[in-house]
Amino acid sequence: MRILVSGATGFIGRAFCQEAVRRGHQILAITRDPAAQIAPDVEIAVGSLAETPWKQVARFAPDVALHLAWFTGPGEYLRSSENELWLELSKTWFRRLIELGVLYVAGTGTCIEYAASKEPLNEDKSPLAPLFSYSKAKVALFEWLREFSDVDWSWFRVFYPYGSGEHPERYTSMMVSELRAGKTLSINTPGSIRDYIEIRDTAAAFCHAIESRLCGAVNVGTGSGICIASLALRLAGLLRADVNLIGRNPNAAYDPTPVIVADTGRLRRSGWKPLVGIDEGLQRLIDSMPLRT
Repeated sequence: MRILVSGATGFIGRAFCQEAVRRGHQILAITRDPAAQIAPDVEIAVGSLAETPWKQVARFAPDVALHLAWFTGPGEYLRSSENELWLELSKTWFRRLIELGVLYVAGTGTCIEYAASKEPLNEDKSPLAPLFSYSKAKVALFEWLREFSDVDWSWFRVFYPYGSGEHPERYTSMMVSELRAGKTLSINTPGSIRDYIEIRDTAAAFCHAIESRLCGAVNVGTGSGICIASLALRLAGLLRADVNLIGRNPNAAYDPTPVIVADTGRLRRSGWKPLVGIDEGLQRLIDSMPLRT
């Protein structure tokens, strides 16, 4: 299969390209870096979402286009006004692909598109109620894609990916760094439950869904949740750190979404299941992070 990928050098994008190549697919990766090292035999298309090299794309003749590029600045992306810009860029990109004759496109959303619920979040039954400009823009793109009844499309709602290659300011990496350094780890919402999925399982889920042509919304998670306090304690155990370093931030705001866990029935019924347990995944993350001197 020939797969065009935007955001190919990002956390999920790089892992997806590596997994797709391993499965025998051909990849055209859009990146601003002509020297990007993504995976063996990946073809580089120098450009961006706004400046895609369309002649090269046409020559490549993708069977499917996976859109991962978005503004994801840590601490900024949830409320950034740039989300509206990325929404419009994404619509333009998808339009151009459809004009080129691409018959299958896939977009990437987020678990925080859903309304708060104590039950596992289901693609067909759980209502959408985005609270942030980021998740509102994602929902808007999802709804826009639904209007193209003449092409197949998938929408991957990603839950909480973690692992090697993640940004050092992501929560799991930040916890590792703080505990390694012997610093106090102040948790805002220790009782909040999240569905963490290791990055290689995330990439495999994307590949499987594309290969199976699972159209519509698809949750990408494990179907199991872990509370943040337990996550911190597991990390402390793996790092042999003092558990007394872990505490609660007394000034933290209330969490409006205390439980975010995926119903992964669609993926599992199609033959996919996560392979990396939480302890194994956390150890892989720890091993991938260089010790600071």
